[in-house]
Amino acid sequence: MTGGAHPSQGEPTVLCGVAGRKRYYAGHAMSNVTDISPDPMPGFPPETRLSAPRVLVVEDEMTVAMLIEDMVNELSFEMAGVVPRLEDAMRLADSADFDVAMLDVHLNGKTVFPFAAELEKRDIPFLFATAYGGRGIPKEFRNHLVLEKPFGPLELGRALLTLTGRG
Repeated sequence: MTGGAHPSQGEPTVLCGVAGRKRYYAGHAMSNVTDISPDPMPGFPPETRLSAPRVLVVEDEMTVAMLIEDMVNELSFEMAGVVPRLEDAMRLADSADFDVAMLDVHLNGKTVFPFAAELEKRDIPFLFATAYGGRGIPKEFRNHLVLEKPFGPLELGRALLTLTGRG
C-alpha cells in the first residue's frame, strides 16, 4: 500500500485496499475510510464501453456457488447472480441481465434441463457443471460444454472463454 494524495481531496492518504475496481483510501490517522471509484474510462459514454460478460450461476450448493463466484470474478468476468432453484432460474429466462449461464445439472432433486431448453430457444450460451461429466447430459444437450466437478480456475477460465467466443 502506498501513500499519496487522496484523489478527490488532495490530503495525505494511504491506499488501504482494492476490491474489484474500487479503491479504498484512508487518511494517515486511518479514519474515515472512503470509497473512491474513479472512472476507469473517462471520456467514453458507459453505453459504448466494452464490458465483461455477465455470468449467471445456477447452483444449489452455496459453498460451491461461492467458490465459483470467486473464480468468475478472478477471471475478470462479472457475476450476474447465483440462483439455487430451477424455479428461480426459469423466472430469469426472459431477463437480459446475463450473457452466459453455468448450470449445475441437479438442483434439489430436479434437473436443470427445462432451463437449458429455454436458454437454447433464446440463443444464450451455457455450459453444464456436474460431477457426472458428459454421461449425465441428455442427447439433445450434448453439443454444450460440460465442466466436470471438481474443477479449478484454469478449467473454468477456458470454458468461459470458449463459451463467450474469446477462446
